[in-house]
Amino acid sequence: MAELLEVFDVKCQIFDRPEKILAAHTRGRFDCLITDLNMKGMSGLELQEKLSAADPDLPIIFMSAQLAPEAKARALRLGAVAFLNKPISDDVLHGHIISALNRRSMDKPDDLPREP
Repeated sequence: MAELLEVFDVKCQIFDRPEKILAAHTRGRFDCLITDLNMKGMSGLELQEKLSAADPDLPIIFMSAQLAPEAKARALRLGAVAFLNKPISDDVLHGHIISALNRRSMDKPDDLPREP
């Protein structure tokens, strides 16, 4: 995923556990989050709930290898930009990333620090 994002000319930071994302996150620090639905420690939905409480404008893109209609509906209802089923087309993912970054730049107040 990181290599693909480099091809898209998108800077990224990789976290191997959801708890590490939460520890590193501050409001406005990240422009977008791409997460899996199923992770060790907590689900992507739990991560979304925690991040949304701290940073309600953070665009989140979910990925999942499972067909999970209830999880997809919940994620989108809670504000996810997209919920993509694996395998994911590079072009489709790129389009959602651009949409998320555009959304974030419009929603982000000028007084918050930005991480590219």
